[in-house]
Amino acid sequence: MLEVPFLVGGLFGVRHTFEADHVAAVAALVEDGNRPVTAGLAWGLGHCLPVLALGGLFLALGVELPPLATRAVEFAVAVLLVLLGVRVLFDRPPIGSRLFDRDHTDEASFLVGIVHGFAGSGGVVVALTAAAGSTLAGAGFLAGFSVATVVGMGLASWGVGRAVGRLRPLRLVAGLASVAVGLLLGLETLGLGVGL
Repeated sequence: MLEVPFLVGGLFGVRHTFEADHVAAVAALVEDGNRPVTAGLAWGLGHCLPVLALGGLFLALGVELPPLATRAVEFAVAVLLVLLGVRVLFDRPPIGSRLFDRDHTDEASFLVGIVHGFAGSGGVVVALTAAAGSTLAGAGFLAGFSVATVVGMGLASWGVGRAVGRLRPLRLVAGLASVAVGLLLGLETLGLGVGL
């Protein structure tokens, strides 16, 4: 009966792919239309790495990620989104930052995915995995979530890359959206926001 947890995890992964902070990050990373699918796949793989590692560890040990750690990583995601948006708006990386250089889009996508994997909903996935009822069901849920997240982000990045590549003014929208979502997420993490 591994199919049911795998499918539930997959559905959660598809929904998770289209959260505002994920779409804003990927839009900022692929705004120039340069290999958007590989950037999205790299983001998805990076996102799954901590989710699988923590989910497996927490499933085996029966523990949860402390709330303070989750909030700290969510704030790091907010800062990354603002930096990505600034990169897009000013068509250059932040001072001294090699990470946001266009020649390193896949690496940047992978690293941004890792940070996102530790934050917010990544913790929810770990909690759902731990609540799955059995180690096998939890593993099935994690596997379904991971596969759907990688494939979903690859497809979402393809769509964003095509749209932005054809409509250069969307570049401004991608940059502004990334900054706005980053600021809102940062305020929410500090307890000052309205929520995303």
